[in-house]
Amino acid sequence: MTAGSDSILELLPMVFAAPSEALAGAREVLDGDPTPFRASVAHHAIGMWQRDFGDLRLALRHLRLARDLAARADSADREADVLGTLGVALVHAGRTRQGLEAFERGIARGTGQTRARVLYRRAYVWWVLGRHREALEDVRRAIPVLRQVDDVIWTARAITLRATVHLALGAVDRADADFAAAELLWETTGQEHDKADAVESRGLAAFRSGDIPVALQLLDEAAEMYAKLTTPTFMLTIRRCEVLMSAGLAGEALAQADTAVGLLDGIGGQSTRKAELLLVAARAARLADDPHTAIARAAVAVRLFAAQRRTWWQTHAQLVLIEARLAAGRASGRLVADAAAVADRLAAFGSPSAPEASLLAGRIALALGWT
Repeated sequence: MTAGSDSILELLPMVFAAPSEALAGAREVLDGDPTPFRASVAHHAIGMWQRDFGDLRLALRHLRLARDLAARADSADREADVLGTLGVALVHAGRTRQGLEAFERGIARGTGQTRARVLYRRAYVWWVLGRHREALEDVRRAIPVLRQVDDVIWTARAITLRATVHLALGAVDRADADFAAAELLWETTGQEHDKADAVESRGLAAFRSGDIPVALQLLDEAAEMYAKLTTPTFMLTIRRCEVLMSAGLAGEALAQADTAVGLLDGIGGQSTRKAELLLVAARAARLADDPHTAIARAAVAVRLFAAQRRTWWQTHAQLVLIEARLAAGRASGRLVADAAAVADRLAAFGSPSAPEASLLAGRIALALGWT
């Protein structure tokens, strides 16, 4: 990508096809004398790179510049596209209300294909927030429009997201079908990061189906693909830790999760991923018979999820916190009530963990002699 190229918009898909080249190309554009439109695209590309692979504070700075330059360029669709990316970054920074407001503006400003892309991004954020019904609604609105204009990359992203939501709801067969359909689409593109993400997602699906050897094989394959792109792999770490715990390697999972938290803090990365890593660390510590570490990690995760307005995640973290407190010998009538309340909330979310929470309430009651 050169400063004189007419294909400035190619910078955006390059962020997930050749991340380093996209970053260099965007900086080259800004080193010249770009129009507001071209400068908006360049700042947008840098903001995307920083959001997913670097410093979230820098991402927000570049994306706000991109938004303002798009307004100066009087391009409604350009502004809407940036607002969609900015909305994701704000939510990952824990600024959920501001992020959702950015999506509202982006959906109002965008038309056709651009609006469908913003809807997909908001669906992704609904998934991050644990609001799965809203995620499915937005992605179902986006997919027909993206297919109609033959937008292969964004159609594949939307189908992959739909599969991920199905997996979160326990619909493994639906998820498998969507992952397979998305991977066929990815093979027709040069989106190397997205391809690695698809392999990673298949690894998660294999794990949920109970095939741990295949899950580990696929996650290793995805790790090799990410390594070639020199991009961070925090989501992959979370999924690998889940598989390690199932294989009885909870201590190793705890060490990997704690290391990833340190790396994430070091680059100023996504607050949302930090909360998820802390939750995984808490689960691993509990399985490793270290209830005090589990309590410490889970308590921080609960606070972060609450600040991020991620009620679904917060409730799951509360479940782990209650389990750890029971393991530490802190059974009480209050803990019985807390477990029962968590079970009710998980049932309302349609979470597969709801029966586990109900059983936990019963176990605490029995420990107190409440037969």
